[in-house]
Amino acid sequence: MKKYWIPLLIAGLAVIATLFFWFFNYGWMGQIEDQIGREQVYSRHYLLISDDDSQLYRSIYESAKETANAQDAWLEWTYAGQQGKNSVSDLMQIGIASKVDGILLASDEKITDLIDEAAEKMIPTVTLLEDDSDSLRISFVGINGYQLGEIYAEQTLDLLQDGKNQIMVLVSSKTENINQNMILSRIKEIVGRKKLDSQEIMIQPYGINSTDSFDVEESIRDIFVNSVELPDILICLDAVATECAYQAIVDYNEVGKVKIIGYYASDTVLDAISKKLIPVTIDLNTEDIGKFGVGALTEYLDQGYVSNYFSVGLDIITEQTMETILPDSGPDQI
Repeated sequence: MKKYWIPLLIAGLAVIATLFFWFFNYGWMGQIEDQIGREQVYSRHYLLISDDDSQLYRSIYESAKETANAQDAWLEWTYAGQQGKNSVSDLMQIGIASKVDGILLASDEKITDLIDEAAEKMIPTVTLLEDDSDSLRISFVGINGYQLGEIYAEQTLDLLQDGKNQIMVLVSSKTENINQNMILSRIKEIVGRKKLDSQEIMIQPYGINSTDSFDVEESIRDIFVNSVELPDILICLDAVATECAYQAIVDYNEVGKVKIIGYYASDTVLDAISKKLIPVTIDLNTEDIGKFGVGALTEYLDQGYVSNYFSVGLDIITEQTMETILPDSGPDQI
């Protein structure tokens, strides 16, 4: 009996192996080959590097990705902290080692040497939102600090009250930032010149650790816990700081006492404005940022040159202008 059982077992295993081999090669593998056959092949590979994955950068990525696809390029997005604790510097080095065709850099971390290294290896870099004019970047897309300082100053003047006004500007303490220094200087100059005689002002910067959103939150909470006197006006220069500052005034019951001038119109900030919890925010046109950034890389690679600076549209959003923020009609750009 055993003599017949062993050959039958071997034959059965052989049949199973044959079926598995057929399924693997002509079934599952065939599906993979079919999927690969339908994949788009692009002539260029661009990399977007940002400080985080906030709604601001997601909006920029969506616009940049659409533009890249239309220009026969594949755009990959990575951000600090996405892979363990990779910093912007780490991601830049990875991009250089991967020999991508171009890099979009949206960060306030100063990595001039790495931008220059990329340029030396024929990888052009376009800076978004925060410029590094000392580097070999090919172009900057955003609003220059001089112009942005004027806009912040005008919004500050609208919020001043008679008597004493403590104004605090949240700046990054992570690195020396020429752009934010220019913004601060412009705010001081314009507000000091245009304020009423009945208004006394004190404008001071407050350095926040902007390594990640948790650090920003802790830095801002320190203002409300440890400050002898809270600011009357809190000016935020980035999207994460705006949302953290908003959360802080709610948590510490300072709504109406501390007025926030925000940066970017995230869903959270728009909701706060509609509820009269934040008076105003400055919103950049993220569609322009993504489109101009990719366009600058493509133009440079195609022609060997590109404009040094692309200015994007921005909007001043208040409760009064909320109704204009609709899909079919956005706010008037200034």
